[in-house]
Amino acid sequence: MTEQSTSLFLLKIKAQMSKALHIHSKDNTAVCTSEVKAGEEVIASDGSRSFINAVSSIPFCNKIALIDIQEGEEIFKYGEVIGKAIAFIPKGTLVNHLNISSQLRSYAEEYVLKGK
Repeated sequence: MTEQSTSLFLLKIKAQMSKALHIHSKDNTAVCTSEVKAGEEVIASDGSRSFINAVSSIPFCNKIALIDIQEGEEIFKYGEVIGKAIAFIPKGTLVNHLNISSQLRSYAEEYVLKGK
């Protein structure tokens, strides 16, 4: 096996191991694409190949913290603020309604009105 084919093989293996989707570069969370058990290594498939060790179990389609998130800090998903941390959220733990609060938004100001 050549060095190039070995590298390609390893990238394919890592892609198969990926258990989370890091949607936007601003995001401090990733969405788990399968159930993750505490202690498992999670690879966020964002091109940077972020490795995170899950500290707690994360159910399918839930968020995992990519970094330590301090109380009061904004939570990003899709490149948008989806809430604020109401408690410290350690890297590798579940991010959900128990540790974040939603933030009020003025959606009307975000509408793109055509023809006006």
